[in-house]
Amino acid sequence: MSSKELEQLQQTFGEHLRAMRHDRLITIEQLAELAGLHPNYVGSVERGERNLSLFNIWRLASGLDVSVAQLVEALPKRVVKRARKPS
Repeated sequence: MSSKELEQLQQTFGEHLRAMRHDRLITIEQLAELAGLHPNYVGSVERGERNLSLFNIWRLASGLDVSVAQLVEALPKRVVKRARKPS
């Protein structure tokens, strides 16, 4: 994965997390408390500054009362160039 791909992935995840939080009318502080994370950490995730662990994705999903699948559904599918099969 290139650094550009990682940056875009983190940005997309953060934007989706923020939108889901806003839809539920909760603050960063409230989400952080529900997820057992620090508010500064949640803010940095929303700004796309963190490559977070699966454990913390799971914690954020729990804090929002959604499935992990719902939290990551906005992530783009990765396009991979496949080697051609020999003829």
